[in-house]
Amino acid sequence: MRPGTFDLLILVFIFVGLQAWWIIPIINKNIKLNKRGNDLRKEIKHLEKLYKK
Repeated sequence: MRPGTFDLLILVFIFVGLQAWWIIPIINKNIKLNKRGNDLRKEIKHLEKLYKK
């Protein structure tokens, strides 16, 4: 192995870890918001059907 390869690997892992640290919570929040939006759309459609009668 060439000198510095181990240090480079450590830096890459640190970089990927820090990126994941802030990206993963954003993705999770987006998924939750999408689920809530779908639930609200279903509720709206249900209420529209009730009041059309």
